[in-house]
Amino acid sequence: MSSWSNPTRGFPVKTKQTMLSISQYFQPTDGGICSNFNQLFYSYLYCEKNVELLYVYDKPNCVSDNFPMFQSILNENSLIKYLKEIPKDSKRIDYKTIVNNHSLSAMPFSRMKKTAQSIFSFNSSTQEKITALIREKGFERTRFDIGIHIRSGDKITTGEMKEIQITEYIRAISTIQRKINKKELNIFVMTDNYSLYEEFVARGDPSWSITTLEEPSAYTNSGHTQFAFNLLSQEKRLTLFYQFLTELHIMQRIPNLVLTFSSNVGRFLYLTSYAIQDEDNVISLDVPKWSMF
Repeated sequence: MSSWSNPTRGFPVKTKQTMLSISQYFQPTDGGICSNFNQLFYSYLYCEKNVELLYVYDKPNCVSDNFPMFQSILNENSLIKYLKEIPKDSKRIDYKTIVNNHSLSAMPFSRMKKTAQSIFSFNSSTQEKITALIREKGFERTRFDIGIHIRSGDKITTGEMKEIQITEYIRAISTIQRKINKKELNIFVMTDNYSLYEEFVARGDPSWSITTLEEPSAYTNSGHTQFAFNLLSQEKRLTLFYQFLTELHIMQRIPNLVLTFSSNVGRFLYLTSYAIQDEDNVISLDVPKWSMF
C-alpha cells in the first residue's frame, strides 16, 4: 500500500520530548515569494512521506528579517509546527535532497493539488487584506475570463527563462477566445513590469477589457529583481507582498491561464488553482508540461 494513503498515520505526537529532539527544520530564503512557497510545500510532502512533522523557522525571509511570512498568512496546519528558535543540534532541510527524491512524483496530482490548496489557505487576517485591496480596485464584481502572468526582470537577465514577446501572449489569448467562443473578454494581468502591461493593452484586441493591480513606479519600470526588492523598506516590501498574495488569489479563481511553467509563479498557480483541474485550460509559453521542480 502506498505511504500516501494515510497522511496522518504514524506521525509523532506533539510532546516536549519530541520538540527537544528535532533533527531538521525548514527555513525560507531571501529568494522569491513563490520560490519559498514551492519549497515549503515540497518540504512538507517530503516530511509527510517520511512520516515526520514539518518544523518551520519562519525568518529571516525575502519580506523581512522579523516578519514570519508563513505563520502570519496561513491557516494552522496540524502537521506544520513553527519554531521560535532553531533547536540545538538540528539542521536546515537540504532542498536539493528533496529535488532529487523522485519518489515524491508518485503522489497522485489530484491529491498533491488538494494538499497544496489546504496548506496555502490564507487566514482571516490575510483574507481581509486581500478583500480590501480587491474592493479598493473595484474588482469585487468582475469575473475574469483569462489570467496571464508576464515575468521579466532577473528571471530573464539571469537566463532562467527566455524573454517572451507580448505578441505570443496575444496569440495565446486569441486561441482561448476562439475556444471559449466569447466575443468580449475580461483579462487580468499579473506582472512585475508595468511597461509590458502597457504594451499588452496597446496591442491587444479592442474586445478585451484588460486590468492589473500593478501601478507605474520606479520599481515596476523594468521588472522584478530580487536584489532590488530586498533593498526596499520593510513597509514597501510588506505592501508588495500582500499585493502579490491578492494577485495569486485572483489568478487562482480564473478558468483560463496563460503563463510559463518555468516560473515558480506559473507552477504554483497551476498547482493551487481552484478553477483549473488539468492542463486543458492552461497555455504555458515555454515549458509545455507542468512539473514539480
